[in-house]
Amino acid sequence: MSKKFQLKNGLKVLFLESHKSPVVSVQMWVKTGSADEKKGEEGISHFIEHLVFKGTRKYGVGEIAATVEGSGGELNAYTSFDQTVFYVTISKQFTNVALDVISEMMGFPTFDPQEIDNEREVVIEEIKRGQDSPGRRASQLLFTNVFKKHPYGRPVIGYDKVVRKVSVKKIREYYQSRYVPSNMFLVIAGDFESKEMKKKVEEMFGSFEPFKLRKVSRGKEPAQKGIRIKVEQAKFEQTTGYLTWRIPSVKNKDIAALEVLSAILGQGDSSRLMQSLRIREPLTNSVGSFSYSMQDDGLFAISFNLEKENLARALATMIPEITRLIEEPPTAAEMQKAITNFASHEVYSMETVDNIARKAGSNEFYYGDHDFYRKYMKQVYTLKPEDIQKVAKKYFKADAFGLSLMTNMEKKEAEKILKSFAKDLNKTLARTKISKRKEKFVAKKFNINAEAVKHTPETQRIVLSSGATLLIREQKDTPYVAMKAAFLGGVRVEKENQNGLTELFSRNWLSGSKKFSEDDINLRVDELAAGIGAFGGRNSAGLSMDYLSPFEDRMLEVYADSLLNPQFPEQILEREKVVIKNQIKSRNDNPAQICVLNFMKEIFRGHPYSRDLIGSEESINAITSQDLKDYYKKIAHAKNVTFSVVGDVDTKKWVKTLEEITKELPKGEKITNSFAVEPLQQDKKLFTELKKEQTHIIVGYPGLTLKDPNRFTLEIIQSILSGQGGRLFLELRDKNSLAYSVSPMHMEGLECGYFGGYIGCSPEKSEKAIQMLKAEFQKLAETKISAEELTRAQRYLIGRHDIELQRKSTIGNAILFDDIYGLDYRESLDVADKYFAVTPEDVQKMAQRIFSQPTIVSLVGPSDVKL
Repeated sequence: MSKKFQLKNGLKVLFLESHKSPVVSVQMWVKTGSADEKKGEEGISHFIEHLVFKGTRKYGVGEIAATVEGSGGELNAYTSFDQTVFYVTISKQFTNVALDVISEMMGFPTFDPQEIDNEREVVIEEIKRGQDSPGRRASQLLFTNVFKKHPYGRPVIGYDKVVRKVSVKKIREYYQSRYVPSNMFLVIAGDFESKEMKKKVEEMFGSFEPFKLRKVSRGKEPAQKGIRIKVEQAKFEQTTGYLTWRIPSVKNKDIAALEVLSAILGQGDSSRLMQSLRIREPLTNSVGSFSYSMQDDGLFAISFNLEKENLARALATMIPEITRLIEEPPTAAEMQKAITNFASHEVYSMETVDNIARKAGSNEFYYGDHDFYRKYMKQVYTLKPEDIQKVAKKYFKADAFGLSLMTNMEKKEAEKILKSFAKDLNKTLARTKISKRKEKFVAKKFNINAEAVKHTPETQRIVLSSGATLLIREQKDTPYVAMKAAFLGGVRVEKENQNGLTELFSRNWLSGSKKFSEDDINLRVDELAAGIGAFGGRNSAGLSMDYLSPFEDRMLEVYADSLLNPQFPEQILEREKVVIKNQIKSRNDNPAQICVLNFMKEIFRGHPYSRDLIGSEESINAITSQDLKDYYKKIAHAKNVTFSVVGDVDTKKWVKTLEEITKELPKGEKITNSFAVEPLQQDKKLFTELKKEQTHIIVGYPGLTLKDPNRFTLEIIQSILSGQGGRLFLELRDKNSLAYSVSPMHMEGLECGYFGGYIGCSPEKSEKAIQMLKAEFQKLAETKISAEELTRAQRYLIGRHDIELQRKSTIGNAILFDDIYGLDYRESLDVADKYFAVTPEDVQKMAQRIFSQPTIVSLVGPSDVKL
């Protein structure tokens, strides 16, 4: 049920009632983004996004986050080219908190000069973090190549020189000229009654000053003339690039056809680009295509990430795939697959109130109609294969495309390859013509009732006659199912010289079964808008699947054969070895990951948890198809497997199905190995030099096991330290501007665990960051926390827990892993009593126990520090 109205001050309001979960999402959409900024204002929208959290007429620094998190909610914001969105998701009983906080932030921020100066440093750290990210750098290069005049060519985050100098006066003026009621709209989705909610909204948002809106002329990007090639040399291991064409704005009639074209060309494992450049031969580590529609002109892009030596071949392989879209109509199967995936979005978006609000907000922003999706699907259903050919011919212009590349190869060499490719693509496209042949096609409409069904879910634990365990929860609020099977094993059953075996095993599990080839599996999954994936970790390995309930039988057919009869073909194993070795080589592109690996190697010394999950080049080279088959035989026993099934299912049918499936497995026994871990005797510092903009730091200690009854107390400590209202954010980010990213981190394993803190900051701030992390840990050991802070931590954990449990996959994971690790499968579903049982004395004792131990400090960055 939806309702739309407007307040007297011009603020539009949209209500979307959904009573499937006792949760509410409150979102304020501001019709201003980085593309609305003038010269000298670059990044001001993103800066303001930060600043409204820093205090209002009612809330001081940190109080907004503390209030929301203390009520069990989560809050955040994001800025894009076209809009800025602020949102709070919270339990329905605290709806007033969400409304109050959003109204204060959007109507009455104080913009205190001292706080503005503090936050400048935080945004500078965020900019530096982006400079160390290959994905962020490559994306910025893409937009600067496509948009020479239009502000879409500027980074949303802006420039450090502007952030450092923009005045308080300028910030206030910009805010009062763009963040005005007539330029914003409020979206509220979830469990509420519209009549009562309307009164609250009028009371809390009706007093916003109706400041005059500053009209913005963004200017128009001239038509692209010629082929643009832009290469940036950077010290990243992998090469990332984009091939782009300009497309019109989001409202253009061709957008639906371009979206379908994009899906056929490069979305999903059965798509054309994925098949040509990743599946048949690993010329790329990843490849895809997307149609990026915005308020003004957008772009169509083919994206790729690869090893530089494969650049020329990969680009050459793209040409026939691009031209084939023009020369031949897509098949009826390809059309239907794309359409089914678009239609399924309606069901998947119903799972959480955040998604409901976000989808409606986006449609309202771009089309002035929160329910535009239905009109859009009507356009999609009328598309014919020849329509896809026509837009391919219309927009894939031979003489007006762009190539951008982020690479560590010599710039001249890269430019030479790109110019040669551009010449070949230009020639081929110039002579490409639409064929006369027509493909008969009438889209099958995808009608699945996505309305919530009143049903009280119950979880059952059933031991099957085979010895396998089934945890099943009938939850019929949406026609969607999440299921997973997990075998105990993981890294714990690898031999010491087989590092990476579990990871390689999981990457090859779906490479073919007795009845289905890898291509068959990929096609079935993509056709049914489903998901199927293998996983492998430190303690387990398994197969997960999510699907829409009308497709259950067809997905189960593939799932069952993949579970029982994996083949592990040598050819596909060799392909995946190439990709995993490329990932190993590119480790230096992810310094935070290296920091974590170094830390775990030391804290878990002598234990399998200390191993690198993806192994080394040497260990990967040595693994054979027979090793994968032996690994499967080692773990695939009926008594060693647990299934979790959550969603729109019938319990009797699933019991019968899994009885038939698991009787095919050897009965076997549950794997119950155990390992000792070397105790940490003294403080240690680890340092890896990497020439990056930031230093990544972990300060950590030995932690608890999964079965330790005190782990709920340790989670309370994590909650005290985490979130925007937590101690680490307040002290290290808000007050001292040390970093953009700082958070506690923990892991509980079967025999051991860890607890600590992570921060990414400028190298010159490293020493202070380490000292402050240790100081915050010691405060918890030395001084008992207040009852108020404990209540905030308890409510924060319980609220986040309830919000996450909107997702069936979260419920499934919780009951599954609790059960296989020997805990009560209901434990993670009902945690409130356990958290509320923790006292301030418990917190102090646990802090004393953890933080009195030897410390490991792991650093990765350009310079070492003295400790």
